Amino acid sequence: MLVYVLSKSGTPLMPTARNGWVRRALRDGRAKVTSRSPFTIQLCYDSTEYVQECTCKVDAGSKFVGVSVTTRDKEVYAATVQLRTDIVNLLSTRRELRRSRRNRKTRCRQVRFNNRKRLTGWLPPSVRWKVEAHKRVIAKIHKVLPISRIIVETAQFDIQKIKNPEIGGIDYQMGDQLGYQNVKEYVLSRDGYKCQICNKSKVKLHVHHIESRKTGGDAPNNLVTLCLDCHVKLHAGTVKLKKKRGQSFRDATQMTVMRPALLRELKEMYPNVQETFGYITKFHRQQSGLEKSQR
Repeated sequence: MLVYVLSKSGTPLMPTARNGWVRRALRDGRAKVTSRSPFTIQLCYDSTEYVQECTCKVDAGSKFVGVSVTTRDKEVYAATVQLRTDIVNLLSTRRELRRSRRNRKTRCRQVRFNNRKRLTGWLPPSVRWKVEAHKRVIAKIHKVLPISRIIVETAQFDIQKIKNPEIGGIDYQMGDQLGYQNVKEYVLSRDGYKCQICNKSKVKLHVHHIESRKTGGDAPNNLVTLCLDCHVKLHAGTVKLKKKRGQSFRDATQMTVMRPALLRELKEMYPNVQETFGYITKFHRQQSGLEKSQR
């Protein structure tokens, strides 16, 4: 087990595996504990500040952040950090409560338009939180290790290509909703203007959210056609909908939006930041005979 070491002035030094020396230094007052996760000590006497070159490799992700710090011949730090995924739900709940309060207490408030402005570089709150989480993870490592270079593995997804591997050229402009006025019209046409529970067609039809609107959104793969009677029964719990939501591309979209912002902000914070891609990491992993730990 490695113990991370800081100099008397707080500068990160190379970690040590000499646990006996660490215990004696703490016992004799020549060092003190500054952090327990990861376990870090600070020297109480003047020492040399010679360090080796350490490379911090970051596997950026939408749900997990993988971090590995290596020297020329060994790994000195490794971690997998799980990110929060409830930001959208919390923000949607707050928005509902605010709208309800305004409707009850300030119903006659004068209408206001354009009273808020999005600054340059604005990101959706869920994406902004993940960018900040990546920065906090890297900053924490910088406090205990002498990082000389940061390599960030990012990904940019072609969602149209994921849906249809054969797509190309002008086909990118021929989306599923081409020719439809709105999403509702597209969903009704996609389902053949039939209720997806009782299969009736010549009745009043509704569009139902398979997942909650505040978390699932209004994407077509989260919508299904129901008749009025089945819609009421479904919300009452007397019937069940067997159809599941289609494939969600939220994580892929967030990564595509997050990638340039994360790189730009890291380059503003640290001097030597580089970008790499998944296929390069895959090649080195296969060359080393390592298995992929997560997706």
